[in-house]
This record gives sequence, structure tokens and C-alpha cells, in this order.
Amino acid sequence: MHYRQSGQSGATTVPMAFFLILLLLFLGALGFAYSTVTKNGELTKERDTLRDDAKTMRNKMQLVDHYIEDLGKVVGKLSKYPGRQGVDYGTATLDSPSVMNPAEIRKLMDDSCTAAGVSIASSLENVFGAMIASVNFSTQRVTEMEAERAKALTEKSAVDAEFQKATTEASTKAAEWARNLDQARSDFNAQLQSKDANNASLTESVKAKNDELTTAREEAAKREKDMRNEISKRDIRLSAMTERDRMRNLPDVADGKIIVARNGVSMGFINLGRKDLLQPGTMFHVKNPNNPAVKGYAEVTRVEEDRAEVALSNFVDPVGDFAREGDLIYNPIFTPRMTRTIYLMGRFTAPYNKEQLTLLLKRLGNRVVAKMAPGVDTVVLGNDPVNEAGDGFTVVKDSEEYKEAHRLNVEFTYLNIIRDLIKL
Repeated sequence: MHYRQSGQSGATTVPMAFFLILLLLFLGALGFAYSTVTKNGELTKERDTLRDDAKTMRNKMQLVDHYIEDLGKVVGKLSKYPGRQGVDYGTATLDSPSVMNPAEIRKLMDDSCTAAGVSIASSLENVFGAMIASVNFSTQRVTEMEAERAKALTEKSAVDAEFQKATTEASTKAAEWARNLDQARSDFNAQLQSKDANNASLTESVKAKNDELTTAREEAAKREKDMRNEISKRDIRLSAMTERDRMRNLPDVADGKIIVARNGVSMGFINLGRKDLLQPGTMFHVKNPNNPAVKGYAEVTRVEEDRAEVALSNFVDPVGDFAREGDLIYNPIFTPRMTRTIYLMGRFTAPYNKEQLTLLLKRLGNRVVAKMAPGVDTVVLGNDPVNEAGDGFTVVKDSEEYKEAHRLNVEFTYLNIIRDLIKL
């Protein structure tokens, strides 16, 4: 009776333990799914933020271009703006088709003031004000001369009425008033001719400006079409770069991890394989998840579909801190499921000259190009190149291709960083 009760208790304990194991596995899977969903949500939010920032930047650039274009249409004095004297803008230029040179506009204003016979003013509003004041003064002068002429005629009539009484005095006064009248008429005619000439000049100027405005509008329409085409091409290029960046690991993000390792055994396995475009010979830094320091190296010796065999070597503490399962692996020129396009910038010397380094990088599954252009993912920086005179060196970071790489937002790394990850 005693033995029968013990057997029944053991049979009950086995299903309960199996149920607890299943419950733990379910909770672990649920936690992993929650972590994955949370991370995907953060990445989606970050992608949407980058898209909004890019859209805001494009709208701001379009607003600046429209402001320059509309201001150029109003003034109609198109030119080039070299910038302020004494300021180094580098290679930056203002490429808008409606750019105006403030110095040329200033000269036009000064010449117009001189031609109109008014004092040179400091602003467009003051120039127009001075010209309007000059025209008003001329108009007032003509009115005054006409009033004087009417007064002279009236006085002449009075003199004629008294002509019989004072012939000599009247003749003298009449001659004097006649001279004044002739002078007034001469001044009036001169002012009238000057006014007609100014009106004719202004009419021709308005006609010429209308012709220039028509031409400028046609050219602006063509430039706008070209700019829209260019913006469309850049949007396509930006979308491609965004999609490529989505696949690229950041420098502080591990490329994979060690899944099998034993203390004292120089071989192990990592969770990368053919599906990740991994090539034999690829070298990784091995780091503890809780310590950023490099603890050793792992070189790929054999690649399978979902994993790869690695040779473990050069560990700082091979006894107390050898490779463990869960250790992270890093390589700045490798990204899972992505073939990198690499450009070698600068001067490279033996044993890592450009030809040898190109062969090594291609052997690891990378594509090496000979020119800095859109599509390059990573730039490997070497030493400063020799200048054209051959008597010194040119700083590689001052070169146009380095600035182009920054503009394309490519990833930079140095030869001394990846030297220990490339096997001669």
C-alpha cells in the first residue's frame, strides 16, 4: 500500500513539471515578441522623423529659391553675387538664375540719381522719393511761371490803357515786361522739352524692361522645369540611399554573436552565414556585451547557410575571459546581407598599397571603385597624398572628393582601424 501511493505521486509530478517548462517557454517567446515589436516601432518612428526632416529641408530650399527668383523678377537686374569681400565661402556659390549683385544695383541707383539731377540716396525708396520731389518741383515751377505770365499780360493791358498818358514810361515798362515774358517763355519751353525728353526716355526704358521681363520669364520657366527634373532625380536617389542605410549597422551595433564556444578550444561558431553574404577569411573583433574593449579575434574559416565556423585567437585573457556564447562580434567594413561599395581615398603604402588592399577587400565580398561618386557606402582613409609640386603633402580632408563624400553622407573608416581585420 505504501509503494502504490509513492508511484501515483511521481506520475503526477512529471506532467506538472512539463507544464511549467512549457509555461516558461511561452513567457520567453512572448517577451521576445514584445521586444521585437517595440524595436520595430522605434525604427519606424525614426524613419518617419528623417523623412519629415528631409521634406522640411527641401521645402525650405524651395522657399529660398522662390524668394530669390521673385525678387529678381521685381528688380530685373540679374547678375552674379560673389559674396562679401574678405569672407571665405570655400567652393560655395549662389546658383539661382535670379541672383542680383547688390553692387550693380547700387551703381544703377547712383547713376539714375545723377542723370535726374538729384542727390544720391542710400535706398531705393529714397531714390524714388528724390526723383518724385524733383518732378514736383519742376511742375510747381511751371505753374509759377504761368501765373507770372498771366500777371504780366494783365499789367501789360493796364500799361496799354495808360499808354496815352505815359508813352515813354509805358514803352520802357512794356519792353522790360516783354523781356521778362520772353525769358519766362524760354524757361518754360526748355523745361517742357526736358520733360518730353525724360518721358520719351522713360517710355523706352519701360519697353526695354518689358522685353527683359518677358525673356526672364521664359528663361525662368525653363530653369524651373530643369530644377523640377533635378529634384525628382535627387528624390529617387535619396529614397535609394535611405533604403540602403536602413540595412546598414551603426559602428556601435554588433554584426553578430558567438553561438558556440568552449573555454580553451580555439574554434567556435557565429550566427552569420551564406544568407548574410559572409565570406571565408572575414575577421571580427570579439567583445563582451558589457565591455566595449576588444577581448580577441574571430576569423571565418568555413561558411554554412545559417552559421559559420571561426578560428578564435589573440585573446587578452585566454584563461579568465576567453570566448563565450553570447559574445558580440564587430567588423566596420562588413554588414550582414549587404555588399559594400568601398572607395580608397588618400595615399596607401606597402604592405597595404591600393592594389593589394583592393584585392583583399574584394576577396571579402566587397566592391571597390576607383572614383568617389553616388553609390559609395564606405570610404577608407589613408595618408595625405603628395601635392602636385612633389615637395610636400596635401591634406586629404581638404580635397574635393572628401567634401563630396561628406555631402553624400557616406561612412568613413581609417586603415589603421581595419588593418587588424584584413589578413595579408
